[in-house]
Amino acid sequence: MAETLPLRALSTCAVGVGVVLTFLLARWVLGTLRPKGFPPGPPIIPGLGNLHQMPIQKPYLKFHEWAKQYGDIVGLKAGTGNLVLLNTPKLVHELFDKRGAVCSDRPHNHILTKHVFTDPEEKSITILQYDDYYRRWRKSFQFILSAAGIKRLLPLLEAEAADLCRKFIDGGKDYEQKVRHWSLAVPLIATTGERLDDLPADYADKLCYSQDELLELLLPGAAPPVDVFPIMKYIPEILAKWKGNARHVRKLMMQDSGNYLAGAKKTYAQIEKDPDSVGFDSLLPKIMKEQAAGQSREKFTDTELAYVGQAAVGAAVDTTLATFKSLMVAFAAHPETLAKAHEEIDRVAGDEPLKSDRIGELTYLKACVSEVLRWRPTTPSALPHVLSRDERVGEYFFPKGTVFIANAWTIHRNEEEYDRPNDFIPDRFLNNPFGLRPSFKADELENSGRRALYTFGSGRRQCPGEQFAMTSVLLAASKVVWAYDISPPPGGLDISVETGFKDGTVTQPVHAEVVFTPRSEKKRAGVLADAERTEHIAREMIG
Repeated sequence: MAETLPLRALSTCAVGVGVVLTFLLARWVLGTLRPKGFPPGPPIIPGLGNLHQMPIQKPYLKFHEWAKQYGDIVGLKAGTGNLVLLNTPKLVHELFDKRGAVCSDRPHNHILTKHVFTDPEEKSITILQYDDYYRRWRKSFQFILSAAGIKRLLPLLEAEAADLCRKFIDGGKDYEQKVRHWSLAVPLIATTGERLDDLPADYADKLCYSQDELLELLLPGAAPPVDVFPIMKYIPEILAKWKGNARHVRKLMMQDSGNYLAGAKKTYAQIEKDPDSVGFDSLLPKIMKEQAAGQSREKFTDTELAYVGQAAVGAAVDTTLATFKSLMVAFAAHPETLAKAHEEIDRVAGDEPLKSDRIGELTYLKACVSEVLRWRPTTPSALPHVLSRDERVGEYFFPKGTVFIANAWTIHRNEEEYDRPNDFIPDRFLNNPFGLRPSFKADELENSGRRALYTFGSGRRQCPGEQFAMTSVLLAASKVVWAYDISPPPGGLDISVETGFKDGTVTQPVHAEVVFTPRSEKKRAGVLADAERTEHIAREMIG
């Protein structure tokens, strides 16, 4: 009798475990089904939802297909998670603007929070939730990214644009390195007070490498869907390559943020030693000065400041760089568009490169920048928002935790609103400030919450670097278009979205190199003179 008791106990335990596992499995499977009142979408497989249908590369193209098939709002199941595609400006405005107080968080990301930014003070923009710290963090950016901040930076932006234009005299050799340097130079000095030219030659390349590695880690397929199947986080590192990759990215992020902080402290120390020797107020040294003087109720720690610096530079650089490269490719691929831009800049600027205070006169070139952001948006699906409570929108019900994506790719390709939406046609923004068909009246749209572009996101999480990126690209393009003909490289250009543009968090050309040819010897000389003039003004400004 005594020998049978352990067997009975084991049998009872096994039955109990089986019941619990069956219950958990049943609950999981039921969680992958569509909730009551959920928007229409493709059929699900119990246990997976729609995961098996979501492509690893360029998911926004599949999202576009589903929008055509299922309508303005599409409901998807990512395992037990709810994912909703918003395919019209009206729905984006309703969720992200009108209900922004409850729809402005970001989805939890296990890899970032537990393997990359593990210290609570490592408050990277990629994981910040919409809370008091986020609002304080975003407010600090206004010093350099507001309209007043950008106006203060115009002489520096013009100097770097003129310098980039000068570097293209050789035809555009080492193109990637040159445009990286240009895109980073002003954000760096505006954030830390350091001049990129005073730092090691590979500084910009290292920073861009770090950012590329972070974005690579975030790509679908780079790591298993740990947030969908949490059990995967327990896989040992020897079988989980992504854990090693995340540790590598963490090291890079710590180095970069530390460099921003060290550079800012160096500038602040110089201000303390000799205030007159530093003629330009930069973001981090300004915050340090205010905190030291007791002017701030809530203080940033050193680690927090380091990541404020990283976010400020990142917000200004990523979209700026990608947009400029896409614009140059568009000009090379559309000579008729470049000819119109040449005509405008020659008429407005005359015999000298245009100065920064007159770029507002370049209406066609501005339309070209807007069109490239519509045609090849840097963030085709924008960044996701998470609902912090249950909400009902019209006939649909969304449980707390539902993830919403403003489907910029589809919004920018509505055939009822845009004439030939797949074509690059800058004139659409001259005919209508929203780029729409003339039948859509701009004065009616302005009060509807509609945006001209959805590339930079919407609502309270809209990219704070939007105006900085637009101004930087417009200034640089004005210099380059005045001076150069822009043509495809010998092997030609691939501008198709399927093969000619990279997949990732930020979309840009796979091969961005184009050929720059001075339009005349007089313009070549004008480029050199302009670079010298603006450099002198910038140095006087910086001190």
